[in-house]
Amino acid sequence: MTVAVARACTVQRLRLFCFRNYDDATIRFGPRLNVISGRNAQGKTNLLEAMATLALTRSPRTSTTGDLLRWGSDRALAEAAVARPTHECVLSLRLEREHADSRVSRSTAVDGKPRPSRDILGLCPVVLFWPDDLLLVKGGPEGRRRLLDVILAQLDAETGWHLTRYRRVLEQRNALLHQLRSGAGGDRVELHGFTRELAHHGAHVCVARARLVAELSPLAADALLQLSGQHEQLTLRYQPTFESTLDDAESAEAALLAVLEARAAEEIARGVTVAGPHRDDVEMELNGRPARSAASQGQQRSIVLACKLAEVRHLQERAGVAPVIMLDDVLSELDAPRRTILLEMLAGAAPHQVMVTTTEPVAGVTMFPDVRHFTVRAGTIADES
Repeated sequence: MTVAVARACTVQRLRLFCFRNYDDATIRFGPRLNVISGRNAQGKTNLLEAMATLALTRSPRTSTTGDLLRWGSDRALAEAAVARPTHECVLSLRLEREHADSRVSRSTAVDGKPRPSRDILGLCPVVLFWPDDLLLVKGGPEGRRRLLDVILAQLDAETGWHLTRYRRVLEQRNALLHQLRSGAGGDRVELHGFTRELAHHGAHVCVARARLVAELSPLAADALLQLSGQHEQLTLRYQPTFESTLDDAESAEAALLAVLEARAAEEIARGVTVAGPHRDDVEMELNGRPARSAASQGQQRSIVLACKLAEVRHLQERAGVAPVIMLDDVLSELDAPRRTILLEMLAGAAPHQVMVTTTEPVAGVTMFPDVRHFTVRAGTIADES
């Protein structure tokens, strides 16, 4: 995969205080490949989660903020010094438990100055590769939608806002539908208001996702051709839950609104919203056939790699910097040829900073010009370089 040369975004330092299983730890990363080794349940994934949470403003592993606090602690801090081609900055996230109701509040800052989460997105573009991503082809649509939303949140502040609003309105609308279904109250007039707002934000999300899939598809196809020795062709298509060309938000909004209003009785009977971007999917075709049923296990993993490499290239081209790449114990899940190809593609592309967690030695790291080795034991970090 030919990737245009771009200057990299790098994480120079990450400090954790009472975050997950870390008491107070600091790790200074190298600019290229960082191999983080250790046995299971020692805290390797927690390091990547902390950096991802700072960059994306939400954890990729949990929706419960309290899970990020060290057991028995009421406060936590994650802080990262980030170097971009044009400037350096320090991102920080503070968590604090409110004793009155046990809720955990969060606050974000840049260079010590409070900033809303939406202002932090995109300051440190990242690409995450978790073991669950290996289910991208065979698994449910949630993972495929998440792939799109993580990219959009980092590149498009307006779409990120529509995503946030959509999720909040969807939660409120579903709560009202549940009330109407159970006869515990609720107002049909209020439902109509939620429906119009949901269609408005949902249409913007769908149009942005469809455009993104159209841009990712040729990048993923190019990557899979290289991974398969020019033998396999991949196609990606966005599949909305309502009929629309998704050419513009106005027509998409009208189409989604019509579907929601036509199925209102069904929604009340079921107590849930039945159409919208929360139910959309991405269709994957391998050589013209549905990849979900036609692809072998090895082909599925090649498709996943192709999609993640497409994500790297798209973020790089749109953000203007090479994103930080985080691989959480996925190399051990790949066979030797795919593992080698992935490392070669990452090493030979733009000067990406790569973070790899592993429970076993990683072969092929000598192809990188600079390798740093760290060992994690029970929430402590040792620099072995």
